[in-house]
Amino acid sequence: MKNATPKKTVLLAESRTLLRIGLREILDETGDMAVTGETTDSADTIRSIRDLCPEVVVMGPLSDCADSLEAARKIAAELPGEAPRFLALVDVWDARSLDVAEPEVGGLLFTNASAEELRAAIRMLSAGYSLLAPEACQRAVRTVAAGSPRTPPVADMTNRELDVLRLLARGYTNAEISRDLSLSESTVKSHVQNVLHKKHLRNRAGAVIYAYETGLMKVGENPAHLSRRRYPQEERSRAANA
Repeated sequence: MKNATPKKTVLLAESRTLLRIGLREILDETGDMAVTGETTDSADTIRSIRDLCPEVVVMGPLSDCADSLEAARKIAAELPGEAPRFLALVDVWDARSLDVAEPEVGGLLFTNASAEELRAAIRMLSAGYSLLAPEACQRAVRTVAAGSPRTPPVADMTNRELDVLRLLARGYTNAEISRDLSLSESTVKSHVQNVLHKKHLRNRAGAVIYAYETGLMKVGENPAHLSRRRYPQEERSRAANA
């Protein structure tokens, strides 16, 4: 008999009782996740993280800090080197949302997200990815799109890096980019890191803004054609292996 796959452990840090109950019901119905505890204030959350070692903390407003993003940052600062990934739940858009894809937070999700979006977000954070809610990207993009795009300085970027950046700007995960471009996930990760380094961007959220700000992507553009694009070197490789 095969050993069961360990469940992803989740701590619910949320002072709103009804929302916390709803979150628990959703996750209790999910076969690969286990809620290990519930907290309503910062001190109890810190204790529970140390005692229970959850992989992900779903962070809402707390009784002593009504700002879920700020609560996540403060708690992470109290746990240097031992903090889990935080999924901050927010009700409304905040420009600070673009900074959530940083190690001390991890991800952001709006409270009107679906149950499946919540599960997917937790799985992504547990796997080591960062997450920015699509609505946050769209609002930032609309702000950028209102101005005149600059000529994109792409001379130092390869065709593949540009393709990866365009898909990343549409909210694709590394796994989805890997599938669409027929690349390994490790190669995609390398391309993403190269883009961030070359353009001096802090995180994936910054890359999204950069892609729209420079005109590499336009609002409403569908990048699906990228998966069908082949470059000369790829054609030669395919011919050689035929």
